[in-house]
Amino acid sequence: MAVSAHLPRILVVDDDEGLLLLLAGALEGEGYLVTTASSGTEALARIAEQAPDLLLLDLKLKDVSWPDLLKRLKRSDAPVPFVVVTGQGDERIAVEVMKQGALDYVMKDGKLVDLLPAVVKRALAAVERERALADAEANLRESEARFAAAVRATNDGVWEWRLPGDEVYFSPRWKAILGYGPDDIPARLEEWQGRIHPEDRERFNRACRLFLDSQETNFRIEYRLRHQDGTYRWILLQALVLRDLAGRARRIIGAHTDITERKQLEKEILRISDREQWRIGQDLHDGLGQQLTAIELMCQSLRADLAASPERLQKQAGVIGEALRAAVAQTRSLAHGLTPFMLDASGLQLALAELAQRTHSLGRMGCRLECPAPVGIGDREVAGHFYRIAQEAVANALKHSGAREIVIRLTGSGGAVCLEVADDGRGLTKRKTGGGHIGLQVMRHRADAIGAELTISSARGKGVVVRCELRHDE
Repeated sequence: MAVSAHLPRILVVDDDEGLLLLLAGALEGEGYLVTTASSGTEALARIAEQAPDLLLLDLKLKDVSWPDLLKRLKRSDAPVPFVVVTGQGDERIAVEVMKQGALDYVMKDGKLVDLLPAVVKRALAAVERERALADAEANLRESEARFAAAVRATNDGVWEWRLPGDEVYFSPRWKAILGYGPDDIPARLEEWQGRIHPEDRERFNRACRLFLDSQETNFRIEYRLRHQDGTYRWILLQALVLRDLAGRARRIIGAHTDITERKQLEKEILRISDREQWRIGQDLHDGLGQQLTAIELMCQSLRADLAASPERLQKQAGVIGEALRAAVAQTRSLAHGLTPFMLDASGLQLALAELAQRTHSLGRMGCRLECPAPVGIGDREVAGHFYRIAQEAVANALKHSGAREIVIRLTGSGGAVCLEVADDGRGLTKRKTGGGHIGLQVMRHRADAIGAELTISSARGKGVVVRCELRHDE
């Protein structure tokens, strides 16, 4: 066998000196560190000095009976895993020693020396599995203790789901968040799933499937659940999963936090921000823009009056006029960016087309809109958030991507509206893709505000795709 950093220590106990040496030699040939003991007393002394990884024990020792020896081994602070190697072919004894914790029961016969390495390897593998499982359970208990302390501090609703199957637990606080008493909601998975908002259900189920198929241990999602009064509450779900050694989810525990008030505040902040942007845009267009236009007209009139004056004065008036025309164009561009469109059913498509044209006209990179069929959005607020997400994604691409082209795509089918902004630039770092960039955070907040799903995919040298999808069940 290959020698690892930690060589397993094997203690062989037998009062037959010849067999003891034979067994020890066979195991040393496999690369194990082997010590021997010819009596029960000597074995206990060696274990006290240094506990082995595995004990090979003969049941028929002269100084200590095997039941007494096993009891003394079990009383140890660190029980030693053991395999019984004996000449006693008593089935009753075999059953008893297995009950006492023996990993295997091997008869002394002519095949013992050849079979022993495989027996030891199998036993050590079982010991390692038990240790790994014990470590996982200890880590889970520690995590659960921290989780429970956090839940008590925040007064969140706790739930648990055991897999496979539909066995769930809802704490009284979990039910109270939805307006129910401790005994009002049965402990069934469909009771939970049936209360998910129709527009969030597919997104929620898809996220759960992806999480369960992965090797992640933590899960987080925001979605809506139906309250007893028929309204919906925004819920922040956070969960911790326990997986078996094969990576399959076996138990999930989590908490529900009612974030309805926070979501309402976020939407109000975004509304205020949009109103302020609209007001500033109108002021630029109707105030500063008109004033600059008037000054530019006066410069044209002045230049005409200076027709008989020296050429130098005419040239200066022309330069002033050109500068004012550029200022007027920039002011109008800013105003259009802040007040992009009238939010009617076709407003989003028109505004995105203008955004693409305005970006393309900058000359830094190409930009175009792809919209194969008209996409109507009757909700002015939803249309506004879609536009701001596109505007932010385009601005990020202009600043950071180094791309040659930006493509804005708007599609709608089956009650779903999908917006994509893709560039062919250098891509984002992992930290920025995860949400560390303030612009990405703003886009996520806007998507959350309308119940849409925002994903950002990126690969080094292959650009970035920002995708916002809003689904409605028909």
